[in-house]
Amino acid sequence: MLDIDKRQVDFLVTENMVNEVKTFLEKDASKVRMIALEMANRDIERLYFVACGSPLSAAQTTQFLVDRYSSIPCNAYDGSDFLDNPPSKLDETCAVVAISQSGKTEEVVEALKLAKSRGAFTVAATNEEQCPLYEVADRAIAYHAECIWEIHLLVGYILAIELISRKEGAKTELDQILQDLNKLPDVLDKLVNNLEQEGKELGKKASAWNFIYTVSGGPLKPLGYKEGVITLMEFTWTHGCALESGEFRHGPLEIVEQGVPFIFLLGTDGSRHTTERALNFVKRYTDNVIVFDYADLSQGLHPMLAPMVLFVPLEWFCYYLAIYKDHNPDNRRYYGGLVQY
Repeated sequence: MLDIDKRQVDFLVTENMVNEVKTFLEKDASKVRMIALEMANRDIERLYFVACGSPLSAAQTTQFLVDRYSSIPCNAYDGSDFLDNPPSKLDETCAVVAISQSGKTEEVVEALKLAKSRGAFTVAATNEEQCPLYEVADRAIAYHAECIWEIHLLVGYILAIELISRKEGAKTELDQILQDLNKLPDVLDKLVNNLEQEGKELGKKASAWNFIYTVSGGPLKPLGYKEGVITLMEFTWTHGCALESGEFRHGPLEIVEQGVPFIFLLGTDGSRHTTERALNFVKRYTDNVIVFDYADLSQGLHPMLAPMVLFVPLEWFCYYLAIYKDHNPDNRRYYGGLVQY
């Protein structure tokens, strides 16, 4: 097991997570609401998100919310996809929201420039004001935080819910989500302080696995990809694959056998029974199964907050998985310009 000071590891964002979420809700949420109001006043008909990596997964989660609770056309694009195959409908009736922590992701910046050239209303969410993305956008939010998963979801959720409410009227379930967002800091605080030991034990268990399949459904599908592919591969150097629980019986079930490792993300939304069906099948044939269940951790929060809540145990788990593999999750071989790509 690698012996390092976890306070010096940039990957681990649990230390400042609660205060960053609280600060965003107190200071930055109002800025997001004003942008949503401007979108409604501009009579925006379509909402597009452009991002890469973890920010893209957050954007896809917001897309799920928009699709689930409104009739507003919405899509989340990888920056390169948006540039290579832009949507046919891209004009002044569209809003394009670009998300990037650094604000320098080339394909995201270029995608926002393309959207702006077509007349779309452009918005940027990034960490600092001094970056290309902030300068390109018609409106921009600099949130000054490192726990980007939580912050990007807050940006997306608040923007989407406010826009939906202004265009289609108030909806009880969306009001409940907004109310529960204000409870999030207290819930996250309890989880950050109580789940480290469990994450350490699970990380140790999984460190013997050379690859892991991550299975999820509903609003947890983007988080399943973020953790099961992006985080496992980039930060723990573990081979990973993300699987949709609804598609599990259509191919993936054939690889299930003793010794094959799985992680399951269980929500409390309508997809729970579908993911449980895959989980129950897998448990019949292998003991190498780890389950992160929102029902055990939600403290009564709305099912759509599952991606925000389950991130905490997954953060502890992935950190200790890397440590038990003697790998500092901050270390890269190729990422960030170390090698030409």
